[in-house]
Amino acid sequence: MTRQLDLVNGLLYEVETADGLQPFPIPTRTPRLVLCGQNPGSGQIAGAWWPWTSNLTAQLHDLIAVLTPRTGPIERIAFDWDMLSVNQRRIDNTDGIRFIGPLPGQPAGVMCLIGADRRGTLLVVIPPNTQPQRAYEDMRALVDDGYRVA
Repeated sequence: MTRQLDLVNGLLYEVETADGLQPFPIPTRTPRLVLCGQNPGSGQIAGAWWPWTSNLTAQLHDLIAVLTPRTGPIERIAFDWDMLSVNQRRIDNTDGIRFIGPLPGQPAGVMCLIGADRRGTLLVVIPPNTQPQRAYEDMRALVDDGYRVA
């Protein structure tokens, strides 16, 4: 078990990790992310992520760096990956995260980040080419309305 101190948004936090691979350093490009104010219940969306590009794997370390204080270390990410993301993943360094396809019943466009405690954090992925005003409205609606995955 290792301890890592990090400064995020002016706050110092400490996270214990079994492998020393997470949390990742402070994001190089701030993720466009909106989260619910409290931890959602089972099957409820925790937030929405609007990635900068369609290459999701290239942006995941920044996303996970922001989520780690809330979720703890992430072990697996379930999603319907496109070929760009799959090919990028093959050249990334080992980071202790396994990529898997969607879980049974997981809707398209919803990413499930599964932590070491086996709990999942569900994020709706807003397509990167969405117009800014529409993306913001969609993200706020998902969080404010308490969207649940059926």
